[in-house]
Amino acid sequence: MHILTTTSASLDDLAEPVDLRQTPADVVALSFTDSDLAGLAAGWKADAARLPSMRLAALRDLRHPMSVDLWIDSVARHAKVILVRILGGYDWWRYGCDQLATIARARGIKLALLPGESHDEDPRLIEGSTLPREELDGLLGHFREGGPENMRALVQRLARLAGQDIEVASPVTVPKA
Repeated sequence: MHILTTTSASLDDLAEPVDLRQTPADVVALSFTDSDLAGLAAGWKADAARLPSMRLAALRDLRHPMSVDLWIDSVARHAKVILVRILGGYDWWRYGCDQLATIARARGIKLALLPGESHDEDPRLIEGSTLPREELDGLLGHFREGGPENMRALVQRLARLAGQDIEVASPVTVPKA
């Protein structure tokens, strides 16, 4: 007897290529979570006059390899700093991680590939990043602590990495209940 493995999928489940139609910026950030993106947007807005340009994108929109290639070609390859927070780690967005790592190394872009889960470590994300481990830990620390002040400090830190002469606040520790 042979057992046939089957899966069900609808056309709605298939990723379609999309063009986000973003323009280049000095700092770009990607995340799966709307709260990350909203926090980064609010942090940037608080100091916009003294910060470099920033673009944010939801990773859910960059699932198709063609979408990734279009976005890298139109936005990421022109950036000075790229931050990606990936729920599910490297395996969930392998193609994007590999393509960003290649372009970042070729163009001298500062790339931070961070896990979306606060306490999980993914060595492949660390290896794909172009920033030192201490910097990756520092960036992730802002997400771990959370809150508006930490998002503002994170945006300042990204601006400094992009070459902006700006003082960066340390992560604010949130008391545990």
